Amino acid sequence: MKFLSPTLPADVHRMRLDHLERCLTKALRLGKNNEVSVVWVTRPRIRALNKRFRGRDRETDVLSFAPSETSEAGFISVQSSDELGDLIVCPAYARAEARRRSIPFEEECIRLLTHGVLHLRGYDHATEVDELRMFKLQERIVEQVMSS
Repeated sequence: MKFLSPTLPADVHRMRLDHLERCLTKALRLGKNNEVSVVWVTRPRIRALNKRFRGRDRETDVLSFAPSETSEAGFISVQSSDELGDLIVCPAYARAEARRRSIPFEEECIRLLTHGVLHLRGYDHATEVDELRMFKLQERIVEQVMSS
């Protein structure tokens, strides 16, 4: 799978993102041609999107939109059978969270991208059992990427 993003935040390196793509492809049994569009937005923009599409009037770190939702959300990427969906990520929110947790900003971005792709593949954290399953896989993937 591959991420489609016109630009990356300064502290997120393409090599690390390439490694994440390989780890996600293997862990989720994805095709190498599967694509996820990534849009990096400001705090006000993600808050507005969160309110509009999730009914939550607050900032968040990442939003996931399946291909069926992307045209409604206005983040239309090249639609094909290989498209997994779109991720909307707020780097300012991620940077604050990284500082709070005393971890590198890049690691938090890798975590958010992983989290978003897991949602696109049907993982959720609505129940305690689902949360445990999703976060265990998420952290295993993040650890693989960050340890290289």
